[in-house]
Amino acid sequence: MSTAVKERPAKAKPVLRKAHRETGAEALIRLREELGWSRAQLARVMNCSDRALVNWEQGEPISPVYAARLRELQSIFDELKELMKPQEIGRWLMAENEEFHGHSAADLIRRGEAGQLWRSLFCLRTGMPD
Repeated sequence: MSTAVKERPAKAKPVLRKAHRETGAEALIRLREELGWSRAQLARVMNCSDRALVNWEQGEPISPVYAARLRELQSIFDELKELMKPQEIGRWLMAENEEFHGHSAADLIRRGEAGQLWRSLFCLRTGMPD
């Protein structure tokens, strides 16, 4: 009989991967797809040209001004996901709304008046009247 000790196979060490950080292009494409908007619709809301959007989606850097607009729109989308079905958000943002005096929420964002939209969302979330 052999008294040799059998070696155990070495345990595989877990591979630590860095979390993938979404690029500006990926965020832009994902948000546009989630909203169900065309490039023209998103360009209108962001106050940029369709060509600029195409360039950003292809990886060109997004200027700080437009990156801020994209973050604002993403934040609004995230908040609205708490209040309605995600697939309805894009249509709701584009629809005229009595709350906004016949304008759409997208019009408010485009004109830099998202504060009015945020106030309405706050009132909806808290149940406070406007």
